[in-house]
Amino acid sequence: MNNLVIIGNGFDLAHNMETSYNHFIEYLVESHIKSMMFNDLLDFDGDFQSFEDFKDQKCPDFKTSGNGTFHTYIKLKLIKIIIEHVSSKKWSDIEAIYFKLLNATKLFTQFSDNPKGLNKQFSIIKDYLIDYLEIQEKNVHVINSYKNLFSLIDSKETAILNFNYTNTLKNIYSNEIKESKIIHIHGELSNDKNPIIFGYAANDEESRELIDRNDNEYMRNIKKHLYKRTANEKLLSYYLEGTEGIDVTILGHSCGLSDKLILNQILNHKNISSINVFYYEEYEQYFQTQVNIDRIMNRDEHFTKLVDFNSSHRMPQHNDTEEQQEAFIKYITPIIEKRKAIKRIYDADNGNAIK
Repeated sequence: MNNLVIIGNGFDLAHNMETSYNHFIEYLVESHIKSMMFNDLLDFDGDFQSFEDFKDQKCPDFKTSGNGTFHTYIKLKLIKIIIEHVSSKKWSDIEAIYFKLLNATKLFTQFSDNPKGLNKQFSIIKDYLIDYLEIQEKNVHVINSYKNLFSLIDSKETAILNFNYTNTLKNIYSNEIKESKIIHIHGELSNDKNPIIFGYAANDEESRELIDRNDNEYMRNIKKHLYKRTANEKLLSYYLEGTEGIDVTILGHSCGLSDKLILNQILNHKNISSINVFYYEEYEQYFQTQVNIDRIMNRDEHFTKLVDFNSSHRMPQHNDTEEQQEAFIKYITPIIEKRKAIKRIYDADNGNAIK
């Protein structure tokens, strides 16, 4: 039974942690409004009580109201652009916004010392994100459905590829993942030997275009280079190359373009047998992930490995009812048992062949 479990931000959200980029941006603004503690990001004089009040003003640099004049000065232009995305009700993928700005011809007029100025602002945001996630880790809730899942698949043939910075797995499921290989591909909070990777997964064409500009600052936050700081990418490659018949389980990862570099290596690998997406609540969430997988693969013959919606299941959540928990166990147990049986047959045949 060879399992590769891919964990994304939806896994932390399921555990009652407010870890989306939108949660983070709202926290930055509201904390500043309440305590003025983020004075290196924002400096304003106005009648704001919440993030909703703030974003309703469309993040102005200067505005006149009926009660007089107030101004909002956003010291970090990158923050201003990100907040504008939130204001327009778009999900803010900070890494994707960063890469778009890195490629923009008007970058020189928006950020001083381009691209060094943009990188400096990006680094400040990363530091605040680390602080925020350390706070969120305290809100985690154990979910029995995942305890059962990890217990069922725990073995030396199981690898868990964690794209999150948080230590949710180790903090609350350490007893259920004793045998499994854990790869924190994007680093871990409070681990200097595996620092967090915060950047964009440019493909070969995009990387070459940036590197041809003959300024190394353009490559500072490109994941292709960030991955070389640790052996995590190599560990994943070893697992993929040395393991046949891998069943992929996706928990809370939308398979968006920000992680396309690693996901393409996995989803198109010859040793992948099936891809099972655990979706959030409804078909629409499955559909969005399904299309993202198709986009990243760009290989129709590999797309057939994706398990269909009717044969898939919703992701367990921290507030699930007992009925929902039982439904998950009833769904996952026969699947895991079938994988184990197939693995036993394969091992037996392989042993006979060796003899």
